[in-house]
Amino acid sequence: MRRQIRKRRSVRRAGPTVTADPKLLWIGGAVLLAVLILLYMILFTGIFRKDNEMTKLDITETAEISTADGSTIYYLEGSTLHAINTSGKTLWTSKYSSGKMHLQAGEQIICLYNDTTATVLDNNKNPLFNIPGSDFTIEQVTCGRNTVAIQCSLPENKATYLRIFDNAGVELDRIEIATASLLDFGFFGESDNLWYLTLDTSGAEPICRIMTSMPAQQKLTGLYEVYGQLVSNVKFLGSNVYVNTTSSFIAYDTFGEIFFEKMIYGSRPADDLISGEDLIMAYIPSTDTSGNSSTLRLLSTGGLDTLVLLPSGIEHVALSEKNVYCFAKDVIYLYDYSGNFVKNIELDFEITDFAKLHDGLVLLHTEDAAHLFTLN
Repeated sequence: MRRQIRKRRSVRRAGPTVTADPKLLWIGGAVLLAVLILLYMILFTGIFRKDNEMTKLDITETAEISTADGSTIYYLEGSTLHAINTSGKTLWTSKYSSGKMHLQAGEQIICLYNDTTATVLDNNKNPLFNIPGSDFTIEQVTCGRNTVAIQCSLPENKATYLRIFDNAGVELDRIEIATASLLDFGFFGESDNLWYLTLDTSGAEPICRIMTSMPAQQKLTGLYEVYGQLVSNVKFLGSNVYVNTTSSFIAYDTFGEIFFEKMIYGSRPADDLISGEDLIMAYIPSTDTSGNSSTLRLLSTGGLDTLVLLPSGIEHVALSEKNVYCFAKDVIYLYDYSGNFVKNIELDFEITDFAKLHDGLVLLHTEDAAHLFTLN
């Protein structure tokens, strides 16, 4: 008997078919797009950030404060040097021997000095070198990225000396200024080129001279002369030099030729800001008008020339990329660069002292505290 084997056919049953609802797909896509737009605005546009940041600091009005890049702030309180960030967080502290010292900071070095000695550190408080006491009397110090320039004098000698040291303590150059008064000096460029401003009154009319040099090569590289006017400040941007005199705002090119000049008679610089390839200047009247309304002038070589009528009581001005900040005792007024009023910020304290630390960063002192104010 033949056993019959019946083959079973497997039958696969199809499961239920799912069809996407076009309406749900549309809603999901819209939600995803909204989330992506929100993330973009938060991360890249700053639209939801606070307009300004005010950080309270435990710094007295007598402390010396310096910053080179606006990210790390150094202050000398008594004999202790503090380094903090813009949020007020302490990065490090270092205590030194007692005695009145002054402070200057560069991008990579810090100098503590008095009238006889100087100590140079790196920005992590490691000592680099000391300038011991000598016959020279130290009067003023400024720091470049890695270089220190010291203005000093000798007893019974009318000459002024600029001594320039690198970060290893090597004296690169010593410039004697015997027949004029040294008004100001500093560094510019990536290679710590030196500039210094002198006033010569020995002739029929005063002459202000701006000289530039390369200390490492002991080489004079430029000379700019202004006759019959006093120079109040000097700025370098690229290869151009910007000068404010008694009556004019002047810009020189790398060959010493004037390519821009505007009359500013009766005004004095209140602040300046480098914006791209342009230098923006803010001017207020030379006479004290803090108790009355006054006019602020905004001027640049790029074509900006705006007048802003200020309310009474304005005592300080600071520029940012977006706004012009005008500080009264307990309120800050904001204007745009077209002269339009933007808004005002009411303060719950009165400003007793003001210091511009860096572009976009000011320090406001009150009777019992200090506030670090970030401009936008």
